[in-house]
Amino acid sequence: MLFAEWRLVFTGPADGYVNMAIDEATLTLVRERRAPPTVRIYSWAEPCYTVGYLQRISQLHLAHPRHAECRCVRRLTGGRACLHGGDLSYSLVVSLADTLLPANIVASYERISAGVIEGLRLLGIDARYAAPVEVQMHGRPIATAAQARRQGVLLHQGTIALKPCALDAEQILPPGQALTPISELGGGEIDVEQGAQALGMGLERALGVDLSQSILFAKEKRLARQLWREKYMRPEWNLSR
Repeated sequence: MLFAEWRLVFTGPADGYVNMAIDEATLTLVRERRAPPTVRIYSWAEPCYTVGYLQRISQLHLAHPRHAECRCVRRLTGGRACLHGGDLSYSLVVSLADTLLPANIVASYERISAGVIEGLRLLGIDARYAAPVEVQMHGRPIATAAQARRQGVLLHQGTIALKPCALDAEQILPPGQALTPISELGGGEIDVEQGAQALGMGLERALGVDLSQSILFAKEKRLARQLWREKYMRPEWNLSR
């Protein structure tokens, strides 16, 4: 059975542990067919950085004194570390049996990135896709994404740098890996709520789906709390590599 419409959920700001726990809870429910394909748009309550599923913590600047101010959380998705705090993020969870998305990995990145670009266009921002995972403005990366595929379900996580984080990315991430905030490229100050609405509209148009605004299910919240407590808060997960 394929769902006729997808769910759109705005959850606002939360810390990194909570955000990653919610995404895994949604992945589980979609895999068990207890939730429809879901787009969630959210932000970050405090600076943190996420690291890719297979990334080694030793690749980051752990010795820097300001590192202690920034929490680390490991994602289910791959890719490299990303500093969060001034960005707008989203996740997309859908069965790979849903033919609305290409099966090819790079093609799926391009299709979803088209939604990000369309959302930015609605905000007056001229952006371009840069394969395989970036969206650029004036040749500088302003958005990136990563994916995981688990038991026939795709989890796509992405983020758009709207304004600078309270911490300097160059003090935590290896050189050249930080996103450039739109506000530093002449894109002006974008309100997070306005950006979230535009991103939802952009994804809906690019994907050709009906995004029906909804909320997290009670069972989703319960599972997210369990994952938050038993997995994402624990150094055994976050510092495992």
